[in-house]
Amino acid sequence: MFKNLTRFQKRIFLAVILTLLINFGIIGVLITALNISEGRLQVIGDTMEEMAQQHIITEVTVDEAIPVETSIDITSKVEVGIDMLVESEIPFRANIPVNEDMLIPFKIGVKDYIRLDTTITVTDYVNILVDDTIPLNQKVKMPIFGKRGPSVPIQGKIPVKQSLYVGFDEDLKVNSVVPVDLLIVDTLPVGLSMKIPVDLMVPIRIPLHTKATVTFGEAMPIVADIPITLTIPVDIPLEETSLAFYFKKMATGLKSLTALSLD
Repeated sequence: MFKNLTRFQKRIFLAVILTLLINFGIIGVLITALNISEGRLQVIGDTMEEMAQQHIITEVTVDEAIPVETSIDITSKVEVGIDMLVESEIPFRANIPVNEDMLIPFKIGVKDYIRLDTTITVTDYVNILVDDTIPLNQKVKMPIFGKRGPSVPIQGKIPVKQSLYVGFDEDLKVNSVVPVDLLIVDTLPVGLSMKIPVDLMVPIRIPLHTKATVTFGEAMPIVADIPITLTIPVDIPLEETSLAFYFKKMATGLKSLTALSLD
């Protein structure tokens, strides 16, 4: 029968057979892939069902400040460290003896007249300006021909105005009134021997570094913010949450994904 076919028909027949073989091969590959996918989907579905029964284990870090307003009763004695500065005033009364030599500065202006009646010694030569008139009234013998003649009275005044360089062999007497106008600045030594009364309040600052035992007779109010830093382990069973239903539903859908059903 194959021999009675034309050449064109033979080619068509061979093409149909080749196409059927290719289709059977593709179908075989698809069936194999379907079987593999079904197995893998089954595994994934089982895994999803196991996930629905697992626990989420983690750690939650809490770093908060909790406001607290309450009262607490402290029944036992508490040892408290005291580190403080006590400021107060104490009365101080006393008579303080003072025995001291002091130098007291003073400033005095002197304006007066001092009478001098004394003698002074002048050891150096002094230039003296003489401006005076010397009276003359005496008899002068006039010589005549080289011999002694008669006495002639002479009267007159001789003016003298000249600078003389004079030395003094004896002490000079001074009797005069001298004006004094001066400022005296000096210190005066003064001896003090006395008692000074003191009556005052003395401020004191006492640092205290000690320990004391304290008891509390009443409840102690506390208003504070308590910082809390905790790391809390958390175990969440998924089976008890709403996620378990969806995990199981997804597992069922994955397992029936290759089934020819719309359920």
